[in-house]
Amino acid sequence: MSDFFEVDEKHKKIKILNLDEFSIEDLNNYIEELNKEILRVKSELQKKNNVRKEAEDFFKN
Repeated sequence: MSDFFEVDEKHKKIKILNLDEFSIEDLNNYIEELNKEILRVKSELQKKNNVRKEAEDFFKN
């Protein structure tokens, strides 16, 4: 992950950042990083949904 993200490992979530301290350039970079992370998460969700569907199909037969 990027320098922008601070992860709370105990609760498995990203800590909220104080955006007041970010420059316009930093905010744009942060948006880019968030968009990349969203794509990564969507890809992982798709993989897991495919595995689940395969398992459901396997046990239906």
